[in-house]
Amino acid sequence: MSFKKSQLHFSNSLPKVDFKNQILVYDQILSNKYSSWIKKFPRRYSVSSGENLKDLKHFSSHLDTILKISEGIPKDTMQIVVFGGGSVGDFGGFVASILKRGVGLIHIPSTWLSAIDSSHGGKTALNCAQFKNQIGTFYPADKVYLVKSVLSALPSERVFEALGEVYKIGLISGGGLWKNISQIKVWDERQLWKLLPSLVQAKLKIVNKDPYEKKGLRHVLNLGHTVGHVLESASGLPHGYAVLLGTLFALNWGKKRGITQPRLTLPLDQWILSNELAEINNPGVYLSQDKKISAHSQIRYIFVKSPGKIVVTKVKISELVTEWKRQALRV
Repeated sequence: MSFKKSQLHFSNSLPKVDFKNQILVYDQILSNKYSSWIKKFPRRYSVSSGENLKDLKHFSSHLDTILKISEGIPKDTMQIVVFGGGSVGDFGGFVASILKRGVGLIHIPSTWLSAIDSSHGGKTALNCAQFKNQIGTFYPADKVYLVKSVLSALPSERVFEALGEVYKIGLISGGGLWKNISQIKVWDERQLWKLLPSLVQAKLKIVNKDPYEKKGLRHVLNLGHTVGHVLESASGLPHGYAVLLGTLFALNWGKKRGITQPRLTLPLDQWILSNELAEINNPGVYLSQDKKISAHSQIRYIFVKSPGKIVVTKVKISELVTEWKRQALRV
């Protein structure tokens, strides 16, 4: 099966689209600021962002409403337009992938994190039984609009929350991208917008080599996510911040195992990571639900040798829990 490549559009303002035959799924927090554009859609559905939106137990109710909204639109012209951050994108993308066995999809990410990462690559997801992303599809958007006026208007904390994915893709890619990222000491929206095309293309370069995760090449994009997803699920940390902590964890562990260059680090205080790890008493319960688990309770884990050089290996969950305790200063 061929993998559709999304059309990327970098623009200054929200796009003019075929409002009549499209269903807008949008984060309700955007209602006031972008009301004039949102109201151009006769068919629209507001949602509350966050992991609760992706909970499988609520999905049938959402779908019932969306089906009613979509009545009268021919399948071949129907499109879901998703305007929101990562959780809204995961949810809306999943809806588009299964509605009528697949309808058109447009992403308009409203956060830096989703603009850099989650709106690209075609992954959709729902959560089940309190564990992240247990159900999902591969369904790339037809188009992704990256809108400067939307992203630049975000508060500064949204910039910080994106840095986990920024440093992750920089470490994976190495070369000039990592050099540019590592030289930035104070981040703001101008730097992110300038780097955005390079960050997106760096991810898509990997995705296009292994779009359905069949060859193992795409696994490198999970750097920082094994521990990050536990912190996100158990402590409610924002995804990007959790990935930043998870990446620092991977660098620390890599140094202990003699894999990672000793001087390679991230601009994050080690005590912050230790404190967050110490808050979770049963990490093994969450780690046992990771999708990267193979036989014999082993998990596929991503280490960094040096920027641009990634090592993917299997480790036992028990080893990971032991390292968790070590970095949490419990041993």
